Amino acid sequence: MIINGGSRSNGPFFARHLTNGEENERVTLCEIRSLAAESVEHALKEMEAIALGTQCTNYFYHATINPLSTEILAAAQWSRAVDALEANLGLTGHARFVVEHEKKGRTHRHIVWLRIDVSKMRAVKMTDDYEKHQATARELEREFGLKRGRSVLGPAKVKGARPARRPKSWETFRGHKSGIDPWAMKKAITGLYQASTSGREFSALLAEHGYRLTKGDRAGFCIVDQAGELHSLARRIEGISAESLRAFFKGMEPACD
Repeated sequence: MIINGGSRSNGPFFARHLTNGEENERVTLCEIRSLAAESVEHALKEMEAIALGTQCTNYFYHATINPLSTEILAAAQWSRAVDALEANLGLTGHARFVVEHEKKGRTHRHIVWLRIDVSKMRAVKMTDDYEKHQATARELEREFGLKRGRSVLGPAKVKGARPARRPKSWETFRGHKSGIDPWAMKKAITGLYQASTSGREFSALLAEHGYRLTKGDRAGFCIVDQAGELHSLARRIEGISAESLRAFFKGMEPACD
């Protein structure tokens, strides 16, 4: 089981993403709790309205619960999974809604919680949430008899279990809008890097494939994709550090935009 999530603020985008019937074979609004709204769009607007009384910018927390494609959860197990994650994140009793997606026979659920504790009109701090995702997944796997995953953080971490660095959620969502999959992009650019013997040769190969090497505000080397979006180059090459990339480009400075 894989659980991911983070604090978010782009309500209109998530309303479209969560109700997208073109990318999913089935979209089901399973629950709306402690909100007057009757749709995803209105639920997010209501959450935003509540947050206006606070200084919180990322006013909702979005998470996904993904069992393996071979694992089918019963309705009671889904409810238990959502409640367990809610408790571990410190969001017990907060307004929420749950959306189920089915795509290519695989079912997963999205949960959106209001981060604001309305009794105090203060946002819950979301610390160590990645570790809490892992702990919840391992807990539910044991309880439901599912295949055990491997933790990469916390006391239950498995040595050598850290997976390849994933695109951040906002990068994935940006890819939905631009049509450029960050996973496919990373694979392609890693191949170009491995086929190069110097920074200049790599830069030329990037240009041939529609990418432009540039210098970012903080990262030394960035690329601009075919849709005009900026990416950290180190995040788009598998198994390389920013320091190694600087050494590869030694003596060569990218152009500044």
